[in-house]
Amino acid sequence: MTLHLDAKDPLARAVVNAIQTGDVPTLKRLLAEHPDLATARIDRHDRGAQSRTLLHIATDWPGHYPNGPTVVAELVQAGADLNSRFVGTHNETPLHWAASSNDVAVLDALIEAAAPRLST
Repeated sequence: MTLHLDAKDPLARAVVNAIQTGDVPTLKRLLAEHPDLATARIDRHDRGAQSRTLLHIATDWPGHYPNGPTVVAELVQAGADLNSRFVGTHNETPLHWAASSNDVAVLDALIEAAAPRLST
């Protein structure tokens, strides 16, 4: 069962902050302390029902967050699903979001993470 966190939940706020500030040590600690966090969804209800993954957080507009490629690698290593889709007014993947922000370094990290899965 997928963990769902309200966007206002302290754990959700902590992991979002770690991702968007590029705080890799804190991200690694949170992922270790909460094994199902890498596949969690952050839910918002203030603008209609929305649900996104931590990879969506890492690729959200305007993109170009500090340590973005390392953050993506840590999330994928911890079990994040590269193909998870946003739930709400559209159904885009993190790859779509990174592309729309022109965040080439994060795009490369997502493609690199997906490559071993494509070759099997």
